[in-house]
Amino acid sequence: MTSTAITALHRGRAVDPGRVLTGPLRGVGLSWLDPGEGVHLTSDGVEHTVYVTAGDGEAATGETEVPLAEGTAVTLPLGGELTLTAGGSGLEYFHAVLAVPALPGDDPR
Repeated sequence: MTSTAITALHRGRAVDPGRVLTGPLRGVGLSWLDPGEGVHLTSDGVEHTVYVTAGDGEAATGETEVPLAEGTAVTLPLGGELTLTAGGSGLEYFHAVLAVPALPGDDPR
């Protein structure tokens, strides 16, 4: 017998899909940033994908800034850093975290 779980992402919590799925997906969630608020993402052993569902803002990495609006997607590859900052109307985004498996010969440090 299998069990089914339904999670409402609008309740503001991340979900660990590893309880029901196999593969590289490590976390999913829907997040909200108030106007001017920001969050910093680092891709150390994982990759991040962000999809803007409402509002506006910007994504910045180093010297590069990209405007964000509803329907915009950003993927942060392994080893990268990114700061998301909400614009004047705030920013709602769907965030997925994917594990990156080590390759043979990778330095385990």
